[in-house]
Amino acid sequence: MLPCMPENHPDIVASVARYEGTLDAALGNAVVAADLAEKHRKMRKSAFQFLRATCFRWAETAPALCPDLMTATSVGAVIDSHAGNFGLWRDAQMRLVWGVNDFDEAARAPWPFDLVRLAASLIVSLDDAPAGEIADAVIGGYAEGLADPRAFVLERDHLWLRDVFAASDEERETYWAKLEAAPPAACNPAGFEQPLRAALGPVEHVVIAARSAGVGSLGRPRFVALGPWRGGPVAAEIKALLPSAWASGREPGLADRVAHGRYRSPDATLRYADDHVVRRLGPNSSKIDFETLAPALHANLFAAMGRELAAIHCGAGDAAKLGRELAAMPREWLKHAGRKVAGTTTADWEVWRRETAKI
Repeated sequence: MLPCMPENHPDIVASVARYEGTLDAALGNAVVAADLAEKHRKMRKSAFQFLRATCFRWAETAPALCPDLMTATSVGAVIDSHAGNFGLWRDAQMRLVWGVNDFDEAARAPWPFDLVRLAASLIVSLDDAPAGEIADAVIGGYAEGLADPRAFVLERDHLWLRDVFAASDEERETYWAKLEAAPPAACNPAGFEQPLRAALGPVEHVVIAARSAGVGSLGRPRFVALGPWRGGPVAAEIKALLPSAWASGREPGLADRVAHGRYRSPDATLRYADDHVVRRLGPNSSKIDFETLAPALHANLFAAMGRELAAIHCGAGDAAKLGRELAAMPREWLKHAGRKVAGTTTADWEVWRRETAKI
């Protein structure tokens, strides 16, 4: 039997409606209705896509699902720390770096919740990977990251991550062709054009187009600026930013501070403002496809994800204190919490598929 949702929380259909009401209130006519419809389609497709689309549900239910974790030390947390929010970028030294690449939901929260959401997303994604093995790998990586927090720079070390995440020649061609085929936006994005052009740099013949990408942020206005520069294409994107769904931990400017923490080598073009986030685009920002990843690499990848979360949490925190709290946690705590959250996510997904099939 699948776990029941905690009492005093609305069912998933009501929860989605409430979130989209918040979206309407914040963005009004700027909400992209076609993208919301696409988001609903993706939510029906798989439990993992559903999890990616519903960080607001995680924020709504996490304290009730894992009440024993609420007393852990609060850190600058990713909040939406699922398996699809890791990728590649270039840092200020032009090195290739791997790690978390989406901090839209960043907030102050107890440190275990990032690990729980990551573990739950992996359990939901991989039917044949035991929850215990996932949890052990994530915790092992997290412990190593607390002991020696640093970025995953892929110039000499961790080159296997480059092989896993770097785009192939065919994927690069497809990526740029798709961007170049996008029709120009009907009108320039009000309030977004200046930071978008600034991110792109001194490029002539710029085309600005509406862009639909991701899952969780579908429905928000999103634009790409594209143009040729010194023999090749360059692109930047901007999308509307809403306050973190983790309401109790909202803090102005936190997303930018977490992304640029002292133990990270961040995307040199990533900037979070109050109402938008802007960055350069490139084909290496693709998401991991576990179906094409050799199972022998799973444990290494899970551990790397845990280690990256540790580097983020240590950015403005006390690594020694987090290490002591981790060591004092009950045996198999992450396995049990990950399974519980994965189960309630799957239960929500089944309800969502059943109820929205009637529409």
